[in-house]
Amino acid sequence: MSNLLLRGLRGSHQGTCPPRNPRFSRVFLSAASSSRLTHAGYIYPPQPLAYISPRPLPTDPSTVYIANLESELQSLPTLVSHRCRPDASEWYETRPYRDLSESWKKNSLTAGALRGPGKLAFAPLVRVKKDESESIVFAHVGRRLCGHEGIVHGGLLATLLDEGMGRTAINNLPGRMGFTANLSVNYRSPAAADQFIILKTKLAKLEGRKVWVDGVIQDPNGIVLADAKTMWIQPKYAQLMDTKALGQAMGEREPRPESWTT
Repeated sequence: MSNLLLRGLRGSHQGTCPPRNPRFSRVFLSAASSSRLTHAGYIYPPQPLAYISPRPLPTDPSTVYIANLESELQSLPTLVSHRCRPDASEWYETRPYRDLSESWKKNSLTAGALRGPGKLAFAPLVRVKKDESESIVFAHVGRRLCGHEGIVHGGLLATLLDEGMGRTAINNLPGRMGFTANLSVNYRSPAAADQFIILKTKLAKLEGRKVWVDGVIQDPNGIVLADAKTMWIQPKYAQLMDTKALGQAMGEREPRPESWTT
């Protein structure tokens, strides 16, 4: 594995909270505004331009492409600020699917068939409140996931909502196992392809073997792309199912890197 990929996957140099010096920030913004706006326009092009003329499909070797995206992910303002929140110690971080065997991934829709450059390029990064009541999921949707040209297929957004909300649902059920009973999705804005998306989930209600979760998908600028509500039910035979494998797939709690400071 190349050094570039290793640096991208670790992202440790991006995990440190930014300095809290207003004077420094003003000088830095004044001196660098032009170059930053140019770079931001490339990563997050204006929506109409993204629909009309999206970025070319990736031609770099997959390891380089994924490493570059991982580096961009670690620099996302929403992720950086979330890691630096006053209550950051009440959250943990995990990467679903990352440590699963290749044989398991081959039979998974989101970890296998939809994974790769131009699709879901890397394992999502999930920050989860330690009481499992909330989560925030960071993912990247590529150009091979479109319905209309340049616009991510609505069914793909529903799938991501189902999985993200399902993780919150399952981790609140007594047997740590459940299935979707109902999923209602409202599409609010077109989701441009080739961008990062942010999926937020929140526990709404828990009653025995039933759990309700709310969810929303936003773009990096905070524009709501879709919101949803779901109800999950734990089957009566949950104790007979492999909850350990499911836990590994959803992403288990990982140690907090020393480079994260609050």
